[in-house]
Parts: sequence; structure tokens; C-alpha cells
Amino acid sequence: MSAPRVTTAAEAAARDRRAIHGGTPSFDLMVQAGSNAAAFVLREFPAALSHGVACFAGSGNNGGDAYIVAAQLARAGVVVRLHASLPPKTPDAQRAAHLAAPYLVHGTPTGDERVVIDGVLGTGHQGELRGGSSADCARMAMARDRGAQLVALDVPSGLDATSGAIAHGSVAASVTLCLGTIKRGVLMQRAHAGRIVLLDIGLRQWADLPGEHDDAAWRWADAHTVRDMIPAIAWNAHKGTRGRVGLAGGAEGMAGAIVLAARAAARSGAGLIHAIVHPLSVPAVQSLVPQALTHAWSATGQRYDALAVGPGLGRDKEASLVMHDWLDAHRGTPLVLDADALWLAADAANDLGTNTASLLKHITRDTAHVVCTPHPGEFARLLGEPLPDEGEARAALLSHFATRANCTVLLKGTPTLVATPDAEPLWVVPHGTAMLATGGSGDCLSGIIATLLAQGCRARDAAVAGATVHGRAAERATSLGTVRGLVLDDMLQALRDVWRELDSARRFPPGVLAELPAP
Repeated sequence: MSAPRVTTAAEAAARDRRAIHGGTPSFDLMVQAGSNAAAFVLREFPAALSHGVACFAGSGNNGGDAYIVAAQLARAGVVVRLHASLPPKTPDAQRAAHLAAPYLVHGTPTGDERVVIDGVLGTGHQGELRGGSSADCARMAMARDRGAQLVALDVPSGLDATSGAIAHGSVAASVTLCLGTIKRGVLMQRAHAGRIVLLDIGLRQWADLPGEHDDAAWRWADAHTVRDMIPAIAWNAHKGTRGRVGLAGGAEGMAGAIVLAARAAARSGAGLIHAIVHPLSVPAVQSLVPQALTHAWSATGQRYDALAVGPGLGRDKEASLVMHDWLDAHRGTPLVLDADALWLAADAANDLGTNTASLLKHITRDTAHVVCTPHPGEFARLLGEPLPDEGEARAALLSHFATRANCTVLLKGTPTLVATPDAEPLWVVPHGTAMLATGGSGDCLSGIIATLLAQGCRARDAAVAGATVHGRAAERATSLGTVRGLVLDDMLQALRDVWRELDSARRFPPGVLAELPAP
């Protein structure tokens, strides 16, 4: 199964056109989109449907989808009241409205409906709400305030499908049903989109292929894709074959960073964990992670299947010297560079009068699999300039830096983005909650990624899969309560369940391709 694509509005439209030129009539795409959306509503909200459904339809093809949804619900016996501020304008929307007319009650919703369909504005909308669309959003907001479930078709009306900009008056959805592909703006505004469900609309192979040109639609590694990225642990494996992981950092007073990385490595199936820390940190690590072999910084001669450098390393001259010693001693070993290692690399580049990308390419030149894991502040330091707020520009900088540095670069955030040195389309990891916005979260991620590298994953797969399980574990830990009261140990505990879920990735109902929980 191919990884679902995350598209801009233009990339989504290009895929529609390719499917149409490939022999699928555009109206067939609309009928399948609306029918699968109606099936979802019937399946998910059976009790609420007895109060009827309010359907808001715009004048474009998003409104056409809404007419099909309304007709299919009505044919199933649901009372549907449809409101359209403007008549349909596109040929497909006009045809949908004509076919739906015998089944529907037209007029302003009563306010008693417990399910509301938002089909006012689709992926072609940009800018502020105007005229009837503003009034429709106000009506939907009142319904939501009264407890109705708001189901958005493709995007919540007023959410820019490409940039994620939210127009004033746009109403947050309970569920967003993405049609054919997940829209980039929806992932960037998950709190506004609610639960995200990707529906099959009949694009077939065109969903996974570029449109009229070789576009750069992002890839999302869903559970099926991640499962295929991760090597299985054989039934007769022993500690030597499950990966020997080195974790280097833990300066005096910062042993906790390596402790968290080691615990994450253990929870990710590492066979042997070596913690390489400042001599004064050795007792703390030995007592808190008894399954790890703990060494002082000066220890030499060890062999690792992967090495993570940076958690709690420090930023002084001693830390810089030992980091370069480790990199020299373990040339060719798959590598994770995180936290203080990235800070020290930027410092060294400044001292040498070069850029950090060139320095990283030089110091990792004999290593095929390198993952750098900066957060936005660290990435800005690597670039030597502030990061732009605009997502498209930020993504372009990330891809360009990864190519110049010849490294896979994972930019932490909401969502997390992964760029590879061969300039393939970015991978997006939309999982996670605010519980990860705490010190030590990145150290856990480094331990997971290093373990996957040690077990044979290539850099891209280790980064994407590591960030995915890290985020999914946070979602699972947060699912039973609020972020307050949770600590990273709760996320580490949840890793066990996430690995098990990946081993038996769920099958979705007919017409559903993928799903993300509400944040």
C-alpha cells in the first residue's frame, strides 16, 4: 500500500484532472466522494441521525459533494434539510443538485439537527469569507455550539487547503472528510479540522502519482506504511542481532537526557544499549537504566550498530572535543545528531567561516545513514537565519538544507517534516500532542531512531517511523486525560501498545483509506 499523499490545492486538482483524463468521469468522482461521506455519517452517528441532518451546500463542486451526501442520507431514511445560499454553478454541482432534488427538504435548518454537513467552501477558496458563505458559517457555528457534530467535506469552510490560514468566521469541524488526498492545510491546522478521515473517491493510481508535472506532494506514513518500514525481530533473535545502540551525551548534571534516550531505546527493542556519559554521570545512569552498559566519555574500542550523539552533551570546549573524537572513531556507523551536537556543529561552522550544511556533509562523509533532528530554533541556528512563518518557504529550506548537508533532516513541530538528501518529496508526521512539548521529549525520539537504525532501517525510514511511533505514543498517553499530570514516562509506557498496534495495523471500513484522531 502506497503512503497517502498530502497535497496543496493545486496538487489535488492536478490529480483529479489526471484521473479524469485517464478515463474516470468527473461526476463519478463526485458521486463516490459523496456516497462514501454519507456512508461514514451513517456508520458514525446513528443515534444523532434521528434528529435529522442539516446540510450546507456552496455553489461549487464542494457544494456538489454536499448534494450527493444529502441525497444518499435521505435515501437511507434520514430527514435532511439542505440550505444553499447560492445555486450551483459548475456542471457537476448542477447535475448533483438535480439528482438530489426529489429526496431533500430545502430551507434553513431548524436548529434541532445533531449532525451538520459543511459543504460550503472547498479547496479552491482563499482569503476571507464573503457574502452567503459568511452567513452559512455563522449558522453552522450556532449549531456546533448547541452540540451538533460538524462534518466538513475536504476542508472546513474558510480553511486554506494549501497554507492552513483560517479565515475569520471559519468553524472548527468535529470531523474533516478529506476527499482523495489529505490537504496540507488540514494537517497544519489539526485542532480546526478535528478528526481527519481520508476517503476513497476513485482516483485509483492517480492519488499516489504526480499531476500534470512532477509536483512535490508530501507523503504521510500511515500505520501500514510505517509497519513496512520497520524490520521484523526474528523469533530466534539474540541481543547481538537486535541492535547495539550507542547513546553519547550526558554531561555533568545532564544525565537525564541519556536516561530518557536509553529508556526509549529499550522500549523500541534494542538488544544492547551503551550509554556514553561524563564520568560523573555514570552512577546516575547505571542506577536509573540498569539494562544499559554505561561508559565514561574516554572509553574507546566499542562497536555500535548505530550511534546517537547530543542528548545532554553540553556546549563547552570539552563537549566539542569528545564529539569530534566519537565521530572520527565511528566513521561509517549510522548516526543520529541531536540537541547539543547540532549546536556544536553550528559553532564549529561559524569558527571555520563556512556554513553548517557543508560542515555536516564533511564530518559525516563516510556515513551513509545520518539523521539530524533539530527543533525549529535549532534549525534556524543551523541555517544562520530566522525561519520563515510561511509553511511552503520553511519546507523548501528544509529540503534544500538536507540536500546540501547530505543528511536526512527531521524538523520537529506540528506537524513534523522529514527531508532526505536526494530531494524526494517531504514526509510529514502529523502525530503527537502537547505532552511532547517538554524537555526530554527529543531525547526519547533520538533513542527510538537510533534503535531503528541499529536494526537495519535506512535513515529516512528510521526518522519517519521513529517520529510516528513517538507521536502516536503521546496520543495514546493523552487519550485518557489532559496533558497536565502526564510525564514522558507515560509516553514511554505507551510505546509498548503502539508497537503492537503497528504489528496488526487496523483495516478500515470500505471507502476509508486512512484516519487521524482529533488532537
